Amino acid sequence: MPIPGSEGIAGDFEAWLAQNLLPPDANAPPEGIAPFPPADLMHNTTGLTAPRDFASHGVHFMRALSALSPTALRDFRAVLDFGVGVGRVARLFHGFQGRYVGMDVDDRHIAWVDRNLAHVEAVRTKPRRRLPAPDRSFDAVISISVFSHLSEADHLFYLDELARVAAPGAVLFLSVHGERALHRAREEERIFAMLDIPADALQAAADSVDGGRGYAFIRQNGHLTSAAYDYGITFVSHDYVRTEWGKRFEVAAIGAGALHDFQDVVVLRAR
Repeated sequence: MPIPGSEGIAGDFEAWLAQNLLPPDANAPPEGIAPFPPADLMHNTTGLTAPRDFASHGVHFMRALSALSPTALRDFRAVLDFGVGVGRVARLFHGFQGRYVGMDVDDRHIAWVDRNLAHVEAVRTKPRRRLPAPDRSFDAVISISVFSHLSEADHLFYLDELARVAAPGAVLFLSVHGERALHRAREEERIFAMLDIPADALQAAADSVDGGRGYAFIRQNGHLTSAAYDYGITFVSHDYVRTEWGKRFEVAAIGAGALHDFQDVVVLRAR
């Protein structure tokens, strides 16, 4: 009889997640757990540097996705992790019986995932270019902390691309800075400092989200900002999601503050 958690996501889900939660003094993965990225890559993608925190975030995200999913995560056949980073979520799909594709624009991220997460097909994408996948390829899409950092032009471009690669009936889980994140940024100094944006830009974003178009993008000199790709802090209203995203998908649910009582998770169904 297998040890609980040893089958990864294909086995007992809660046992598997519990196996991934490291004790306070642990900095190396126990047997059966995926390796951790180096601190610089971990920080580049998540702002974290401690393996224990990286693991804890991944477990929290998996529980949030599971709670919002109409089916067990292990039962999907082909998953696209759009913006895989260095596997904060992907590493917890160890043991997945289907196909798991991780896409990212950063060479360093893709190289690390390719070398260290054997169950993930690591694919580098090019900014503002068609995703390297055929139409209707995936029955699930996960994208954490991508649409929360895109300009509106990039945002709409990638929504169109995800609509293209999603099979009819596919379920998509996309995180955004919604109304809960905006509220906390305005009310909590710690959150405002974490976002590292000017106070006047935050007020302008609030005006746009609360009473304007429902979309605000504050450009930053982040790790992805270049002539080909803008990076920043993006806020969207629920009305914007239902209107603009609803042109491409059925908006099945919005998990307000589902990720650490901060980012929303929008659950979409492909048409």
